[in-house]
Amino acid sequence: MKKILFTIVLLIFQFQLQSQKIEGVNFMPASKEIGQEFVEPLEELGANWISLVIYQYGKFDGAYDPELGYEAKAQKWGETFDGIEKMIRNAKSSDLKVMLKPSVWFPAYGWPGDFELTKEEEWEIWENGYCDYMLELSSLAEKTGVDLICIATEYKRAIALRPAFWSSLIHEIRAIYSGKLTYAANWDNYDQIPFWDQLDYIGIDAYFPLSDAATPELVKLMESWKSPEKKIANFQKKYDVPVIFTEFGYRSINKATWNQWEVENQKEGFAANHNAQKNGYEAIFESFWKEEWFAGGFLWNWQPYDPVAGGPNDTNYTPQNKPCEALIKKWYSEN
Repeated sequence: MKKILFTIVLLIFQFQLQSQKIEGVNFMPASKEIGQEFVEPLEELGANWISLVIYQYGKFDGAYDPELGYEAKAQKWGETFDGIEKMIRNAKSSDLKVMLKPSVWFPAYGWPGDFELTKEEEWEIWENGYCDYMLELSSLAEKTGVDLICIATEYKRAIALRPAFWSSLIHEIRAIYSGKLTYAANWDNYDQIPFWDQLDYIGIDAYFPLSDAATPELVKLMESWKSPEKKIANFQKKYDVPVIFTEFGYRSINKATWNQWEVENQKEGFAANHNAQKNGYEAIFESFWKEEWFAGGFLWNWQPYDPVAGGPNDTNYTPQNKPCEALIKKWYSEN
């Protein structure tokens, strides 16, 4: 009898582990070295994952130079391999699981989704450089026990035009890295990615336009989520791969849940609207956290720079020191 009870308890425990949502943050690169102190606020939040966002850039000398040429001395500490390794080890020592999320930009092209080359030799230069970078990052990930690598972020055109490269990259990464893989697709083309069956998660940067109201009501936001949620759920069945939101979140401004990219970098003329941000987050939690096919996600974003990041007058994405932070803590701590 004791053996049966032990087996039942063990199965329940294993099920709880398997069903636990990813409740993470996208952690912005630290400009200077930080130590273990960055973990405590995440523990207080109830987060169980951290996504280390790693910005990388193409060369600046030449409008259309496809090489990766951002020198280490020009990077923030949190984007150097030494900084990345120390951040990983500090997070792992506090039982946080880790995703590495490189975001490679080419200033001449703007948003990575628009990145597109016209000559085969240019594509080969870029692909070789990107592959080398990702393999170096993957080797570090294997050495330090990273749980998940996001192979790229929002490369809409590059994936549509060069699908064979991405399949090859996935194969090469798996040859040296034993953890899980995902890709961060933009919200408007996650259903056009040809290699989901080669990955462990369907990753979506979930900036779906929901409401153009200055302060959208929770009930109306949840109604607006019904159509995209149903579409995502049906798409997930095609691959039988869990869905995660590699990015989700809202600025604390009017119309926070509308076309976010239109006000992405605008700093002036927007008064803080914390209710808009809070309602946006709550609608996501209410709409998705109950779904078995949904494995969780990483909020956008968390600033490492000081203990007073965010605050009542801040209109950017971070929920730190805002009413939204308490809501996130409630969901992350109880689920």
